[in-house]
Amino acid sequence: MRTPASFSRRNLIKGLLAAPFFVASARGAEAPKLVDPVAGPGAGWTIAVFPDTQNYAKYAKNQAHFELMTKWVKEHRQAWNIGLVMHEGDFVEQNNIAVGGGGGYGDQNSESQWASAKRALRVFDGVIPTVFATGNHDYGVRNAEDRTTQFNDHFPLTHNPLTCDGQGGGIFLEGPPTRDGKVTLENAAYVVKVPGGRNLLIVSLEWGPRRFAVEWAREIFARPRFRDHLGILLIHDYLLPSNQRDGQDGNRKRPGNPHWYKTGLAGDTHDGEDLWNTLVRKTPNLRLVLNGHEMGAHVGYRQDDNDAGKAVHQMLFNAQGLGGGSDHRGNGGDGWLRLLTFEPDGRTLSVRTFSPLRMKEGRPHYWDDPRWRFSVDFVG
Repeated sequence: MRTPASFSRRNLIKGLLAAPFFVASARGAEAPKLVDPVAGPGAGWTIAVFPDTQNYAKYAKNQAHFELMTKWVKEHRQAWNIGLVMHEGDFVEQNNIAVGGGGGYGDQNSESQWASAKRALRVFDGVIPTVFATGNHDYGVRNAEDRTTQFNDHFPLTHNPLTCDGQGGGIFLEGPPTRDGKVTLENAAYVVKVPGGRNLLIVSLEWGPRRFAVEWAREIFARPRFRDHLGILLIHDYLLPSNQRDGQDGNRKRPGNPHWYKTGLAGDTHDGEDLWNTLVRKTPNLRLVLNGHEMGAHVGYRQDDNDAGKAVHQMLFNAQGLGGGSDHRGNGGDGWLRLLTFEPDGRTLSVRTFSPLRMKEGRPHYWDDPRWRFSVDFVG
């Protein structure tokens, strides 16, 4: 998402107050307990989700905070039974600048920012498989002026052997040729086996995905062999803090909507409502959508039945405006990450939001609010 220097605590509070209040029961299950983060929940299988991390990368003083977060996940992978790590995109603030952006846009050039993201995330290489989406700031010069990116230079197809080792090993299934006839992780499908539970089919798509990528994703989900897999879509932009899908109100000119950026002006892009109508609602086994990008309240949730009558859980989670936001005095996002635990009952997903940074600093380290801590039911 755009991160103007003017984003303030006042804007955050306004967003939080504007967001509809949901209780856990509206999602179908009791909210999970706030367990000792060191000991973990004692059961289940967990995905660790990192939101937009650009505000860590763009300031030299904040880069260590992202490393603290990834190190915590690695060190507590057994306590939480963490079997997968996701990143929702916007690894950097600017994809290709030679000098730091200045003001609220950071003091690090793109080389430093990408190196920081790689340094933080490489702790998972050979330890935990990873699935990444790309965001608008990962393209162009500063903010999706075009579709050039350094993402593939730092996270090539075989960067993590547990994701893809280039010899058929890892969770990576396939991807469409995205650049110069080559497959990249910008658009990719993964098969993950959850111990004691359903197998997952995960598709991650590029920023403002183009038609070829969406058509490819639809074909992957429709394959008979994946009929009984739990489908997950990881995408940078989809749901808004208002709990509407981006574009659901018909406004494609809103700053932040993929159609608003230069990468989408020609029309070959998809916002949240486009994805709902062309992919999500038409896909019986696609039951969970995860995105970042949006600020304001930074979180959102909605549940809709797809055309097969199955509930689709759609979740926004971001934290880039927290802990001071883009301000040079901020800490990059207060260290918040999301822990999604598939419970042993095979149907419940427990959602907790936790900050290793706040725990280190002796501050409250769980976000104890129904919008940040809840459970959903994948019955059926």
